[in-house]
Amino acid sequence: LCEKDGKMMSLIPAGEFIMGCEKGYPEERPLHNVHVNAFYMDQLPVTNREFRAFCDAIGRPYPASPRWYNMPDYFLNYPDYPVLNVSWGEAMAYATWAGKRLPTEEEWEYAAAGGLESPLYPWGDEAPSGKLANYADKSCPFAWRVPDQNDGFEYTSPVGSYPPNGYGLYDMAGNVSEWV
Repeated sequence: LCEKDGKMMSLIPAGEFIMGCEKGYPEERPLHNVHVNAFYMDQLPVTNREFRAFCDAIGRPYPASPRWYNMPDYFLNYPDYPVLNVSWGEAMAYATWAGKRLPTEEEWEYAAAGGLESPLYPWGDEAPSGKLANYADKSCPFAWRVPDQNDGFEYTSPVGSYPPNGYGLYDMAGNVSEWV
């Protein structure tokens, strides 16, 4: 438990893994071996409520609501949803304020696998569904949505709405992008 922001953290054990994905984007290649030391990582993404406490503590303005969302005053009215419209610098400032740091790209990918060996997703190789992660499904207004799936949310979902991975980390796929 982090004293500053009250978030539960998981100890991710040291280990080695093959980083990258042959089936992914070109920048995910080539596959290569990586060693990571043990580290702690928040179990849940930062919520609007948590980021608001940070903003209030240091006198920083609140992030703007996403203009493409039909969720008025997203930052203020959805306290348990993940914070959006935060730059890398703002994410870094929050982490520093909380006495933490952002994970490296290698640490994040290792933690996302949850102890599985080279999974396509944090839960394994099973294709995403509305029961495993929040993503652009049939309720989402974006043209690139997946029309035959339904996760129950038009945009983002409250953090921790889906099962955790093997390290007890939530939302390691879907919902929002995360800074490293």
